[in-house]
Amino acid sequence: GRKNWFFGGARFAPPPASLEGEIRFEALRASGPGGQHVNTTDSAVRATHLASGISVKVQSERSQHANKRLAILLIGQRLAQRAEEADGALRAERRLFHHRVERGNPVRCFKGERFEPV
Repeated sequence: GRKNWFFGGARFAPPPASLEGEIRFEALRASGPGGQHVNTTDSAVRATHLASGISVKVQSERSQHANKRLAILLIGQRLAQRAEEADGALRAERRLFHHRVERGNPVRCFKGERFEPV
């Protein structure tokens, strides 16, 4: 029979060039299956963004350089997601403030050409 499988894909914009200088990389051994290759090489990468404290561990590729590239992309995506959440929270706060504004309760009314109080 037919299976209803779903594949979620996302496009990532390349992170800014200055992002790489703000990240600390640590090479470590990958865990999981892989036999001798996993046990002998430090191909996994833990990347930490120093300013925000976001940390990712990437071990999906066999090359340390490829894992570094993926880690930079993941940190860039998480920073963009965090900025988008902050922007959404700011929009929600503005919207709530707009509804709390008191209207139609004048303290003093001015009329006429000389704006004399009524």
